[in-house]
Amino acid sequence: MLAFGSLSHDNHHKVLTPALNGKSFSQMLPIEKNSADKMLVDAFKEKEIAIFKGWKDPFLESRTNKVTKEFQELDYKKNTGVSKKEKDNFYQPGHEKNEDDNSASVLNVFLPLLLGTANNVFLKVDTSDIHGIISLGNSKKEGAASERGDRVPEQNSEQARGQNQQASSRVKSGKRKRDKDAELNFDVSDLSPQEAAGHFLDTVNTLAREHDLSIERVIGHKKWKRKGFLRFYTDYATTKNNVKQIFVDFILFTEGLLRDQKFIYSDEADKYRSGQTISKERVEIIDSVLSEIFAHRQIEVSNRYDKNYYLGELLSDYLYENFKGYDDSRDYRLVGHKTFQFFERILFGDGYFSEYDQFMRFIDRYKKELFDEIRKNTVECNECKNAIIAALRINDELRMTFNKEVMASKFERRWLDALHDMFEEKPDAAGQSIPLNNSIDLKFGEELEYDLISKAEQWGGPSYYYLEIVRAHMERLGANEASCDSGSFTFDGHFYVTPFLDYRKWLEFNCTPYHDGDADANNALEKVFELVDSMIKDELIDHASGHKHVDALSATHGNPAVLLELQREIESNSYLLRAFGNNDRIVKDNESQWYKLFSDYSDMRELAIERINWMIATYNEKLAAFNYEVVNGDWLTDSEKLDKLKQFAKIYSHFVQMTPLQQMFGAAGNMMLEKYMAISLMHIPGSEVIDPYATIEFRFFRCPENMQELKLINQFLQAWFEYIHDRRMRNEPIEVVPHGVKASEDYTAEEVVHHTIQYLQKLGLNPDDYQSFLNKVSKGFSKL
Repeated sequence: MLAFGSLSHDNHHKVLTPALNGKSFSQMLPIEKNSADKMLVDAFKEKEIAIFKGWKDPFLESRTNKVTKEFQELDYKKNTGVSKKEKDNFYQPGHEKNEDDNSASVLNVFLPLLLGTANNVFLKVDTSDIHGIISLGNSKKEGAASERGDRVPEQNSEQARGQNQQASSRVKSGKRKRDKDAELNFDVSDLSPQEAAGHFLDTVNTLAREHDLSIERVIGHKKWKRKGFLRFYTDYATTKNNVKQIFVDFILFTEGLLRDQKFIYSDEADKYRSGQTISKERVEIIDSVLSEIFAHRQIEVSNRYDKNYYLGELLSDYLYENFKGYDDSRDYRLVGHKTFQFFERILFGDGYFSEYDQFMRFIDRYKKELFDEIRKNTVECNECKNAIIAALRINDELRMTFNKEVMASKFERRWLDALHDMFEEKPDAAGQSIPLNNSIDLKFGEELEYDLISKAEQWGGPSYYYLEIVRAHMERLGANEASCDSGSFTFDGHFYVTPFLDYRKWLEFNCTPYHDGDADANNALEKVFELVDSMIKDELIDHASGHKHVDALSATHGNPAVLLELQREIESNSYLLRAFGNNDRIVKDNESQWYKLFSDYSDMRELAIERINWMIATYNEKLAAFNYEVVNGDWLTDSEKLDKLKQFAKIYSHFVQMTPLQQMFGAAGNMMLEKYMAISLMHIPGSEVIDPYATIEFRFFRCPENMQELKLINQFLQAWFEYIHDRRMRNEPIEVVPHGVKASEDYTAEEVVHHTIQYLQKLGLNPDDYQSFLNKVSKGFSKL
């Protein structure tokens, strides 16, 4: 049922940190004739369908009355001896229509909702008997399923699991009757996919106009950063471009007329499934569904200033009209309208039509658990901007279930596609070696962060006082304030430092990207440390964190395997967080929640380790058959290299680190939680609230106390990447993460010092140089 495709960043070198705004560092299932689907059809005929509960909503009540009348009409025909042929025509099975073409029937739209769900109220059969699942085509066009992504039953483990369960979706029964003045204006009985697309687009346009609704798509939340302050706004950036066409494509997909594709509009003719048609009767039913949901939406937004019908709501309403998965329409709206946003955030907007169906079925299957969590945690759900994500963060069991039932097969397919791309040979190389670029010249960016000591100045106090102190001191040191009211300062017109207050709780300094040893950077950063020392002496601030950004291309040369081994190294050596981080705060205050490792996970540690180790095992297996000099990727452009890194970062962050579903100190509402990892890759692709700087963010470093410590961190990172690159160029297999790895706080101080000394020596560094770091771990350690 599912189909996957494979997952440039211009001017990536310009800006590395958040200081300078606007810049960046740079299927349907054709029913076969067999006993199972005959039983399915018979279930409809015999009225083995749940009694619909009375709806409180007047609109829904009128709809229920229509369905009831249709059932009564069916009973009358059965009791008055109407012929079997006539009854068959009422619910025409797919195998009796266009049998040669395996055309999708009226039931096709419901079948994927029946597969993989439980407690069906009218189907008491094993859905594994339902055959006929076929590949969704081999189109390589953008947005269509690739030949690697097209699923067949033998390859689809999620489908196999779903077929072993009973169905639970409530299918809306009977045909909808249309008014005579709404009859279709064509004489043919069947429409081709292209004809159906034109008709449904006209219908949607007409309904939007009649009900005064604007169909738009939510792109994301706006984030505003100016004068050193960072704020998030809940208003949306939207676009109307091709939204209606995408919705029409989704309708065609549910009817078996369109190949599986992403929610991206495509005007390619081969997206349609050749030889398929849709009946006039079915078109009338769909038109009726659309009429009802648009009428209902008009009522919902009647008191609003903006009369918008967002794509996510439109999609879920359309599915809701075709299966009754909720006992109460209010419960449906509580999560149904949030499902598409949830789907988009989890899959980075790269999800397919069929995958959205999987998300909807999960939400339906566990709706009670979701409703319970949302009602109990209203504040967190509102803060998170998506109630489903908040509920999964709070409920460990539900989160684990989602990762296993929904995310597992998607993770495996995406990683195998990415792995294939990683070993892509240059098309014209014919097995020839590609000259290697062995040099590593890291480009750094700083986030020097300091606690505001005065509580009166935190959380809404006169915090500008701090920025005024910074401005006055910087000017005394000879700095000039940058133009455009940016709040940045420069001493030479080339290297800039930007102070700002992070949520009025921390004073933070960002800077222009630089290479270690740049004279301009050294001079400016020395002045910053002079300013900081003065403010610490005056008891205004204290050291906090020292997040370090590293340009992803300069660190990896575009090789995702470097990121994989980097993550393996930090996960296997968690004591490094104590050596380079705030040791006392990790031990006493559990500060590692701000920069997590798998060992800090409360419930999904083993699942995360299992997934990274599977990635490593499949990579090593592939590596054994290749020479790195043939598939090193140095022949790719920077834009192409960055695309590969983005692909890896998305997979690793959301499927292995599972960052969107993490919580911190028990909190579930923070929109930024997905970046709080020891080594965050989220800034490579960016997300709804995280800027795409094309950088690796090392969050576990404490704030350096002086220029010497800052340069020691740079030296450590340089040696770390050189070590990993050397192993990649020698085709060394990556080691797995031990299942029994300890959390950083579980090491004794002596163990931290001992293991860190060994690790520094492995990288070719002198442990004596890092005594200021190690002495923070073990006070009074006079000699290493």
